[in-house]
Amino acid sequence: MRRIVVPAVCVFLLVLAVAANLSTGAVSAASPAAPTFNKDVLPILQKNCQECHRPGAIAPMSFLTFQEARPYARAIAKAVTSRTMPPWFADPTVGHFENAKVLKDAEIATLSAWAEKGAVEGDAKDRPAPRTFSDGWTIGTPDIIVTMPKDVDLPATGVIDQQNVLVYAHFDKDMWVKAAEVRPGNARAVHHMKAWIRPPNSLWMKDAPEGVLYSPPRGAAGTDGLPQVAALSATGYRPVQDILAKYNPGVEGQEFATGDAAKFIAAGSDIVFEVHYTATGKPETDRSSVGIVLTDAPPKQRHLTTTAISARDFEIPAGAPDYEVRGETIVNEPAKLVWVQPHMHYRAKNYELTLVYPSGKEETILRVPNYRFDWQVGYELAQPLELPKGTKVKTVAHYDNSRANKFNPDPTKNVKYGAQSWDEMHVTFVGILIDAKANPARTFGVGRQAVQPAVE
Repeated sequence: MRRIVVPAVCVFLLVLAVAANLSTGAVSAASPAAPTFNKDVLPILQKNCQECHRPGAIAPMSFLTFQEARPYARAIAKAVTSRTMPPWFADPTVGHFENAKVLKDAEIATLSAWAEKGAVEGDAKDRPAPRTFSDGWTIGTPDIIVTMPKDVDLPATGVIDQQNVLVYAHFDKDMWVKAAEVRPGNARAVHHMKAWIRPPNSLWMKDAPEGVLYSPPRGAAGTDGLPQVAALSATGYRPVQDILAKYNPGVEGQEFATGDAAKFIAAGSDIVFEVHYTATGKPETDRSSVGIVLTDAPPKQRHLTTTAISARDFEIPAGAPDYEVRGETIVNEPAKLVWVQPHMHYRAKNYELTLVYPSGKEETILRVPNYRFDWQVGYELAQPLELPKGTKVKTVAHYDNSRANKFNPDPTKNVKYGAQSWDEMHVTFVGILIDAKANPARTFGVGRQAVQPAVE
């Protein structure tokens, strides 16, 4: 074999060259160009944040422009890294949801890198077109608009507990609704709101004056007071009231036409606005509305948004850090599940909903590891889920009534079911599709509940 001798000086120069190339490559890989607001950050904010973070919306700051977002660069990075923003609390490994607001890891990395590397604006030519927001109805021009008859006066400060406003709607005929939308009169003050259909001859809120804030007596929230309640034990069925539409920050109008479906409003029904207001620091007023778009013909399926489970017979001991409440009901008539919203108050920690099919198969549909009362999130299933007759719907939640819970109104008191935020609830709202000719009161059984302290 022939040996090739390389002068020592050449070897030295070759090593330097290789080292230089390796060093340059390493620096290039470790130090990518810093993200800019216009090119990298603004598209993420437009898609995920600006619905709430804009003038007139519920968020306290706007992220429409670089000048508005730049002071909050580090706060944005912290919020997305901890996944407290955007507000989405479902376990990503359980279920599939149409309205999921979950940033990708790459998007979180971009927002974090932007804050860490100076939060620069970048070239104006990289800026995408501004996102447009509807100032009118997102469901199109309503056929009917029901508005609170007068302004509701709100205090400047303090906690404003959840209350109801009754409106005599004067519906003179039966109607099928293909879309509905709640529009807050004052988006600064309305945290969330539901518009309930109060059927004719209902005793719910029978003593409430029209158009003013009304707090139902303890234990008289939701469907309590309906004439059918007395017959529950005899029939095994329970009364049903339908939510026409709901409002949360970032939620537009609701369409009910999936699968040739619509909501039903009986002649003589009224509307009850269930409202959670937030004090803004100055006196406010609100006069909210719900818009309704009617169908051209009766549908094949009825869209029902109602309470599937409401566990009420519990008492959380003072100081209990992990108190467990379970609820259960059974599906008496075939239905399709399209939407779920757990509702609890400040002591709630987590929530889980599981289906047990007639075959014995169990399927967890929704798990919320860190429940937040200040974000009333509804979870829209990506595809309707069949609920055969005999399916059990089971829920479990845990509550922290200790001093360790920073949201706890008073850790020294036992807590029972009640409508106000200092009370507690264990409620599951669902959106379902049933046959248009079916009796909705037969859909769910009365159900049962179990409460016990969880094993530490």
